[in-house]
Amino acid sequence: MRFEHPLWVWLGILAAAAGVALVYLWHRRRRGALDALGSSGMLERLTGVDLTGTPHRRGALVAAALGLMGFALAGPQWGAEEVEEQTVALSVVLVLDISESMWAEDVTPNRFERQLLEARRLVNELAGHRLGLVVFAGSAYPLSPLTVDHSALRLYLDAADPSMAGTPGSSPASAIGAAVELLGDEPTEDGDRAIVMLSDGESHDEDDQVQSAARAAAAQGIRIFAVGIGSDRGEPIPRYDRVGERIGGFKRDSTGEVVLSRMEAEPLADAADRTGGFWTRADAAGVSRVLAGLAELEAGHGQVTRGVRWTPRFQWFVAAALMLLATDWAWARRAQR
Repeated sequence: MRFEHPLWVWLGILAAAAGVALVYLWHRRRRGALDALGSSGMLERLTGVDLTGTPHRRGALVAAALGLMGFALAGPQWGAEEVEEQTVALSVVLVLDISESMWAEDVTPNRFERQLLEARRLVNELAGHRLGLVVFAGSAYPLSPLTVDHSALRLYLDAADPSMAGTPGSSPASAIGAAVELLGDEPTEDGDRAIVMLSDGESHDEDDQVQSAARAAAAQGIRIFAVGIGSDRGEPIPRYDRVGERIGGFKRDSTGEVVLSRMEAEPLADAADRTGGFWTRADAAGVSRVLAGLAELEAGHGQVTRGVRWTPRFQWFVAAALMLLATDWAWARRAQR
Protein backbone atom coordinates (compact mmCIF):
# COMPACT_ATOMS: atom_id res chain seq x y z
CA MET A 1 0.00 0.00 0.00
CA ARG A 2 1.19 3.51 -0.79
CA PHE A 3 -0.16 7.06 -0.65
CA GLU A 4 0.02 9.50 -3.53
CA HIS A 5 -0.15 12.50 -1.15
CA PRO A 6 1.16 11.27 2.23
CA LEU A 7 0.76 14.67 3.89
CA TRP A 8 -3.00 14.20 3.96
CA VAL A 9 -2.59 11.09 6.14
CA TRP A 10 -1.07 13.17 8.91
CA LEU A 11 -3.57 15.97 8.40
CA GLY A 12 -6.38 13.43 8.68
CA ILE A 13 -4.91 12.00 11.88
CA LEU A 14 -4.50 15.50 13.32
CA ALA A 15 -8.08 16.39 12.39
CA ALA A 16 -9.38 13.21 14.03
CA ALA A 17 -7.27 13.80 17.16
CA ALA A 18 -8.45 17.40 17.35
CA GLY A 19 -12.03 16.21 16.97
CA VAL A 20 -11.63 13.67 19.77
CA ALA A 21 -10.06 16.28 22.05
CA LEU A 22 -12.84 18.80 21.39
CA VAL A 23 -15.51 16.16 21.96
CA TYR A 24 -13.85 15.12 25.23
CA LEU A 25 -13.64 18.69 26.51
CA TRP A 26 -17.20 19.45 25.44
CA HIS A 27 -18.41 16.23 27.03
CA ARG A 28 -16.74 17.10 30.35
CA ARG A 29 -18.39 20.52 30.40
CA ARG A 30 -21.74 19.04 29.45
CA ARG A 31 -21.44 16.28 32.07
CA GLY A 32 -20.69 18.86 34.72
CA ALA A 33 -23.76 20.88 33.74
CA LEU A 34 -25.98 17.77 33.76
CA ASP A 35 -24.66 16.64 37.15
CA ALA A 36 -25.75 19.99 38.53
CA LEU A 37 -29.31 19.19 37.41
CA GLY A 38 -29.44 15.70 38.86
CA SER A 39 -28.24 12.15 38.43
CA SER A 40 -27.89 10.70 34.93
CA GLY A 41 -30.46 7.96 35.71
CA MET A 42 -33.05 10.49 36.81
CA LEU A 43 -32.46 12.66 33.73
CA GLU A 44 -32.77 9.64 31.42
CA ARG A 45 -36.10 8.65 33.06
CA LEU A 46 -37.39 12.21 32.64
CA THR A 47 -36.25 12.73 29.02
CA GLY A 48 -36.15 9.19 27.65
CA VAL A 49 -32.67 9.87 26.23
CA ASP A 50 -29.21 8.97 27.48
CA LEU A 51 -27.92 12.57 27.62
CA THR A 52 -24.43 11.54 28.64
CA GLY A 53 -23.64 8.86 26.06
CA THR A 54 -25.17 9.76 22.69
CA PRO A 55 -23.25 13.03 22.04
CA HIS A 56 -20.04 11.30 23.06
CA ARG A 57 -20.60 8.50 20.54
CA ARG A 58 -21.60 10.95 17.80
CA GLY A 59 -18.45 12.97 18.33
CA ALA A 60 -16.35 9.84 18.01
CA LEU A 61 -18.10 9.02 14.72
CA VAL A 62 -17.40 12.48 13.27
CA ALA A 63 -13.76 12.33 14.37
CA ALA A 64 -13.35 8.92 12.75
CA ALA A 65 -15.01 10.21 9.56
CA LEU A 66 -12.53 13.10 9.44
CA GLY A 67 -9.65 10.67 9.75
CA LEU A 68 -11.01 8.48 6.96
CA MET A 69 -11.48 11.50 4.67
CA GLY A 70 -7.86 12.43 5.32
CA PHE A 71 -6.82 8.96 4.22
CA ALA A 72 -9.00 9.29 1.10
CA LEU A 73 -7.42 12.64 0.18
CA ALA A 74 -3.98 11.08 0.63
CA GLY A 75 -4.72 8.89 -2.39
CA PRO A 76 -4.31 5.36 -1.03
CA GLN A 77 -3.20 2.87 -3.67
CA TRP A 78 -2.63 -0.87 -3.66
CA GLY A 79 -2.75 -3.62 -6.23
CA ALA A 80 0.22 -2.76 -8.49
CA GLU A 81 0.62 -4.04 -12.05
CA GLU A 82 3.59 -3.81 -14.38
CA VAL A 83 2.99 -1.79 -17.56
CA GLU A 84 5.00 -0.82 -20.62
CA GLU A 85 5.00 2.81 -21.72
CA GLN A 86 6.50 4.38 -24.81
CA THR A 87 8.21 7.62 -23.86
CA VAL A 88 8.48 9.93 -26.85
CA ALA A 89 8.60 13.69 -26.76
CA LEU A 90 9.52 15.45 -29.96
CA SER A 91 10.78 19.01 -29.82
CA VAL A 92 9.16 20.99 -32.63
CA VAL A 93 9.39 24.71 -33.37
CA LEU A 94 6.58 26.19 -35.46
CA VAL A 95 7.77 29.04 -37.67
CA LEU A 96 5.13 31.47 -38.97
CA ASP A 97 5.57 34.07 -41.70
CA ILE A 98 4.22 37.51 -40.67
CA SER A 99 5.61 39.47 -43.62
CA GLU A 100 3.29 41.83 -45.53
CA SER A 101 2.87 39.36 -48.39
CA MET A 102 0.90 37.11 -46.04
CA TRP A 103 -2.05 39.53 -46.38
CA ALA A 104 -2.52 38.29 -49.98
CA GLU A 105 -5.91 36.70 -50.55
CA ASP A 106 -5.12 33.93 -53.04
CA VAL A 107 -6.24 31.44 -50.35
CA THR A 108 -9.30 31.85 -48.14
CA PRO A 109 -9.51 34.17 -46.25
CA ASN A 110 -5.86 35.15 -46.76
CA ARG A 111 -2.43 33.56 -46.47
CA PHE A 112 -1.91 34.58 -42.87
CA GLU A 113 -5.25 33.27 -41.58
CA ARG A 114 -4.79 30.04 -43.53
CA GLN A 115 -1.37 29.70 -41.94
CA LEU A 116 -2.87 30.10 -38.46
CA LEU A 117 -5.49 27.47 -39.26
CA GLU A 118 -2.80 24.95 -40.20
CA ALA A 119 -0.66 25.91 -37.17
CA ARG A 120 -3.58 25.33 -34.78
CA ARG A 121 -4.19 21.95 -36.34
CA LEU A 122 -0.55 21.04 -35.77
CA VAL A 123 -0.76 22.11 -32.12
CA ASN A 124 -3.88 20.00 -31.61
CA GLU A 125 -2.33 16.94 -33.24
CA LEU A 126 0.99 17.19 -31.40
CA ALA A 127 -0.36 16.85 -27.87
CA GLY A 128 2.29 15.71 -25.41
CA HIS A 129 5.22 17.04 -27.42
CA ARG A 130 7.32 20.13 -26.70
CA LEU A 131 6.38 22.96 -29.06
CA GLY A 132 7.96 26.38 -29.56
CA LEU A 133 6.97 29.33 -31.73
CA VAL A 134 8.96 31.73 -33.90
CA VAL A 135 7.52 34.39 -36.21
CA PHE A 136 9.47 36.27 -38.84
CA ALA A 137 9.37 39.06 -41.36
CA GLY A 138 12.61 40.97 -42.03
CA SER A 139 13.84 39.57 -38.69
CA ALA A 140 12.87 36.59 -36.55
CA TYR A 141 11.04 36.93 -33.23
CA PRO A 142 10.85 33.94 -30.84
CA LEU A 143 7.42 34.13 -29.19
CA SER A 144 7.46 30.96 -27.10
CA PRO A 145 10.20 28.64 -25.84
CA LEU A 146 9.66 24.91 -26.09
CA THR A 147 6.79 23.95 -23.82
CA VAL A 148 4.21 21.22 -23.29
CA ASP A 149 1.71 23.91 -22.21
CA HIS A 150 -0.12 24.09 -25.51
CA SER A 151 -2.81 26.39 -24.10
CA ALA A 152 -0.13 29.08 -23.71
CA LEU A 153 1.06 28.42 -27.25
CA ARG A 154 -2.47 28.93 -28.57
CA LEU A 155 -2.55 32.34 -26.88
CA TYR A 156 0.65 33.28 -28.72
CA LEU A 157 -0.89 32.12 -31.99
CA ASP A 158 -3.95 34.28 -31.33
CA ALA A 159 -1.69 37.29 -30.71
CA ALA A 160 0.44 36.82 -33.85
CA ASP A 161 -0.22 39.36 -36.60
CA PRO A 162 1.71 40.80 -39.57
CA SER A 163 1.35 44.25 -38.01
CA MET A 164 3.66 43.17 -35.15
CA ALA A 165 6.68 42.86 -37.44
CA GLY A 166 9.26 45.45 -36.48
CA THR A 167 11.43 44.97 -39.56
CA PRO A 168 9.83 44.84 -43.03
CA GLY A 169 10.85 42.23 -45.56
CA SER A 170 11.12 38.46 -45.36
CA SER A 171 14.11 36.58 -43.93
CA PRO A 172 13.51 32.82 -43.66
CA ALA A 173 17.22 32.38 -42.91
CA SER A 174 16.88 34.33 -39.66
CA ALA A 175 13.75 32.33 -38.79
CA ILE A 176 15.55 29.01 -39.27
CA GLY A 177 18.44 30.32 -37.17
CA ALA A 178 16.12 31.38 -34.34
CA ALA A 179 14.35 28.01 -34.40
CA VAL A 180 17.67 26.13 -34.33
CA GLU A 181 18.72 28.25 -31.36
CA LEU A 182 15.55 27.29 -29.46
CA LEU A 183 16.05 23.62 -30.26
CA GLY A 184 19.75 23.73 -29.52
CA ASP A 185 19.03 24.41 -25.85
CA GLU A 186 17.17 21.09 -25.54
CA PRO A 187 19.19 18.14 -24.19
CA THR A 188 17.65 15.68 -26.68
CA GLU A 189 19.04 13.12 -29.07
CA ASP A 190 19.67 14.01 -32.69
CA GLY A 191 16.70 13.13 -34.86
CA ASP A 192 13.85 13.94 -32.48
CA ARG A 193 13.86 17.68 -33.21
CA ALA A 194 12.15 19.41 -36.09
CA ILE A 195 11.17 22.78 -37.52
CA VAL A 196 7.79 23.18 -39.22
CA MET A 197 7.89 26.32 -41.33
CA LEU A 198 4.72 27.83 -42.77
CA SER A 199 5.39 30.55 -45.35
CA ASP A 200 4.69 31.76 -48.87
CA GLY A 201 8.42 31.31 -49.49
CA GLU A 202 9.18 34.89 -50.48
CA SER A 203 12.68 35.74 -49.36
CA HIS A 204 14.86 38.84 -49.34
CA ASP A 205 17.82 36.74 -48.20
CA GLU A 206 20.58 35.60 -50.48
CA ASP A 207 20.20 31.95 -51.49
CA ASP A 208 23.36 30.99 -49.65
CA GLN A 209 22.01 32.52 -46.41
CA VAL A 210 18.99 30.21 -46.41
CA GLN A 211 21.11 27.21 -47.35
CA SER A 212 23.67 28.06 -44.67
CA ALA A 213 20.90 28.15 -42.04
CA ALA A 214 19.62 24.80 -43.32
CA ARG A 215 23.09 23.27 -43.10
CA ALA A 216 23.36 24.46 -39.48
CA ALA A 217 20.06 22.72 -38.72
CA ALA A 218 21.14 19.53 -40.49
CA ALA A 219 24.43 19.51 -38.55
CA GLN A 220 22.41 19.22 -35.32
CA GLY A 221 20.11 16.52 -36.67
CA ILE A 222 17.17 18.92 -36.98
CA ARG A 223 14.75 18.33 -39.85
CA ILE A 224 12.84 21.09 -41.59
CA PHE A 225 9.33 20.52 -42.87
CA ALA A 226 8.11 23.45 -44.98
CA VAL A 227 4.48 24.18 -45.82
CA GLY A 228 3.86 26.54 -48.74
CA ILE A 229 0.99 29.03 -48.36
CA GLY A 230 -0.44 30.77 -51.44
CA SER A 231 -0.65 30.28 -55.21
CA ASP A 232 1.76 30.50 -58.14
CA ARG A 233 -0.29 32.96 -60.21
CA GLY A 234 0.58 36.15 -58.32
CA GLU A 235 -1.72 38.13 -56.06
CA PRO A 236 -1.82 41.83 -55.06
CA ILE A 237 -1.13 42.58 -51.40
CA PRO A 238 -3.89 44.54 -49.59
CA ARG A 239 -2.73 47.49 -47.52
CA TYR A 240 -3.10 47.40 -43.73
CA ASP A 241 -2.16 49.93 -41.06
CA ARG A 242 0.10 49.27 -38.07
CA VAL A 243 -2.75 47.91 -35.95
CA GLY A 244 -3.89 45.42 -38.58
CA GLU A 245 -6.83 47.39 -39.98
CA ARG A 246 -7.32 47.35 -43.75
CA ILE A 247 -6.99 50.83 -45.24
CA GLY A 248 -7.86 50.10 -48.88
CA GLY A 249 -5.83 49.74 -52.03
CA PHE A 250 -2.85 47.51 -52.69
CA LYS A 251 0.86 47.68 -52.09
CA ARG A 252 2.79 49.35 -54.94
CA ASP A 253 6.44 49.46 -55.89
CA SER A 254 8.58 52.58 -56.41
CA THR A 255 7.22 53.01 -59.94
CA GLY A 256 3.60 52.93 -58.82
CA GLU A 257 2.90 49.43 -60.12
CA VAL A 258 0.82 47.05 -58.00
CA VAL A 259 3.09 44.45 -56.40
CA LEU A 260 2.13 40.85 -57.15
CA SER A 261 3.16 38.21 -54.63
CA ARG A 262 3.64 34.58 -55.61
CA MET A 263 4.32 31.52 -53.53
CA GLU A 264 7.97 30.60 -53.97
CA ALA A 265 8.61 26.92 -53.33
CA GLU A 266 12.26 26.57 -54.29
CA PRO A 267 14.10 28.30 -51.39
CA LEU A 268 12.32 26.42 -48.62
CA ALA A 269 12.12 23.15 -50.57
CA ASP A 270 15.91 23.19 -50.98
CA ALA A 271 16.38 24.01 -47.29
CA ALA A 272 14.06 21.18 -46.24
CA ASP A 273 15.79 18.68 -48.54
CA ARG A 274 19.16 19.46 -46.99
CA THR A 275 17.89 18.42 -43.56
CA GLY A 276 16.06 15.25 -44.59
CA GLY A 277 12.67 16.93 -44.47
CA PHE A 278 10.42 18.03 -47.32
CA TRP A 279 8.29 20.86 -48.71
CA THR A 280 4.55 20.51 -49.27
CA ARG A 281 1.63 22.75 -50.14
CA ALA A 282 -0.93 23.82 -47.56
CA ASP A 283 -3.69 21.80 -49.19
CA ALA A 284 -5.94 19.12 -47.72
CA ALA A 285 -3.08 16.63 -47.52
CA GLY A 286 -0.17 19.01 -46.82
CA VAL A 287 -0.29 19.17 -43.03
CA SER A 288 -1.18 15.48 -42.90
CA ARG A 289 2.10 14.77 -44.72
CA VAL A 290 3.97 16.86 -42.15
CA LEU A 291 2.31 14.99 -39.29
CA ALA A 292 3.24 11.70 -40.95
CA GLY A 293 6.85 12.89 -41.22
CA LEU A 294 6.89 13.81 -37.54
CA ALA A 295 5.35 10.44 -36.69
CA GLU A 296 8.31 8.76 -38.39
CA LEU A 297 10.65 10.69 -36.09
CA GLU A 298 8.53 9.65 -33.13
CA ALA A 299 8.62 5.98 -34.14
CA GLY A 300 12.36 6.07 -34.76
CA HIS A 301 13.28 7.57 -31.39
CA GLY A 302 10.67 6.25 -28.98
CA GLN A 303 11.82 4.22 -26.01
CA VAL A 304 9.76 1.59 -24.25
CA THR A 305 10.05 1.74 -20.49
CA ARG A 306 8.59 -0.57 -17.86
CA GLY A 307 6.79 0.90 -14.93
CA VAL A 308 4.33 0.09 -12.17
CA ARG A 309 0.73 1.28 -12.18
CA TRP A 310 -1.01 1.41 -8.82
CA THR A 311 -4.77 1.09 -8.46
CA PRO A 312 -6.40 3.96 -6.53
CA ARG A 313 -8.51 2.82 -3.58
CA PHE A 314 -9.66 6.14 -2.09
CA GLN A 315 -13.31 5.24 -2.70
CA TRP A 316 -13.26 2.68 0.11
CA PHE A 317 -12.25 5.33 2.64
CA VAL A 318 -14.83 7.79 1.28
CA ALA A 319 -17.54 5.13 1.56
CA ALA A 320 -16.57 4.31 5.15
CA ALA A 321 -16.56 8.01 6.09
CA LEU A 322 -20.00 8.50 4.54
CA MET A 323 -21.34 5.48 6.44
CA LEU A 324 -20.11 6.95 9.73
CA LEU A 325 -21.67 10.33 8.90
CA ALA A 326 -24.94 8.61 7.97
CA THR A 327 -24.89 6.80 11.33
CA ASP A 328 -24.27 10.12 13.08
CA TRP A 329 -27.22 11.67 11.22
CA ALA A 330 -29.45 8.73 12.23
CA TRP A 331 -28.50 9.09 15.88
CA ALA A 332 -29.20 12.82 15.70
CA ARG A 333 -32.67 12.17 14.27
CA ARG A 334 -33.33 9.61 16.98
CA ALA A 335 -32.25 12.03 19.72
CA GLN A 336 -34.71 14.66 18.44
CA ARG A 337 -37.71 12.37 18.83
